[in-house]
Amino acid sequence: MKNYKDIIVTSLLLLCFAGLLSYNIITFELFGRATIERIERHAILEAEQLEKIAARQATFEFIELRNLAEIQDAADIIKFDAVYAEIKKDYLSGIGSISEEFEQKVVNIDKIKILTNKRIRIAEKFKQELEAIFIIPEPLDDFYDSLIEFADNDIYTWEEILIYYSKDLSMDNALLKDDDIVKELYIENQELYREVEELHIEIYSKYGLESLL
Repeated sequence: MKNYKDIIVTSLLLLCFAGLLSYNIITFELFGRATIERIERHAILEAEQLEKIAARQATFEFIELRNLAEIQDAADIIKFDAVYAEIKKDYLSGIGSISEEFEQKVVNIDKIKILTNKRIRIAEKFKQELEAIFIIPEPLDDFYDSLIEFADNDIYTWEEILIYYSKDLSMDNALLKDDDIVKELYIENQELYREVEELHIEIYSKYGLESLL
C-alpha cells in the first residue's frame, strides 16, 4: 500500500514538475519572442532614428554648402563690380558730357552729326570694355548677356540716328527731335537699359549687395 501511495505521490510530483517545466518553457518562449520583438522594434526605431539623423546631417551639409557657395558668389560679384562700376561710370559720364554739349552748342545739323558720332564712339567703347571682362560670375551670366545686348543695340540706335541726320535735312523743314523714327529707336534703347538695371538690382539685392548699386 505504501508503495502504491509512493507511486501516486511520485506521479503527481512528476506531473507537477512536467507542468512547471512546460510552463517554464512556454514562459521562456513567450519571453524570448517578446524580447526578440522588442529588439526588432528597437532596431527599427534605431534605424529610423539614424535615417533622421542622416537626413538632418545631409540637410545641414547642403545648407552649409549652399551658404558657402552664396558667400563665394557674393565675393565674385564684388570683384566683378569693382571693374564694371568704373566702366559704367565712364559710359554715363560720356553721355552726360554730350548732353551738356548738345544743350549749349548745337545750332545746325552738322553739329548734331558730330555729337552723334561721339555718342557712337562712347557706345563702342562701352561694349569693348565689357567684353574685356574675362571672368563673369555665374549668377551674373544673364545680366552680362543683357548688358552686351544693350551695348549692341546702343551702337545700332545711334548709327541709325546718324544715318537719319545725314540725309538731306535742314532745321527749317523738319523738327528732327520729334521725328517718329528717332523717337522709336531712342525709346527702345531706353527700355533695354531699364531692363538691364532692373536685373542688376534684382541680382545684387539677392546677395545683399544693395550698397554697390
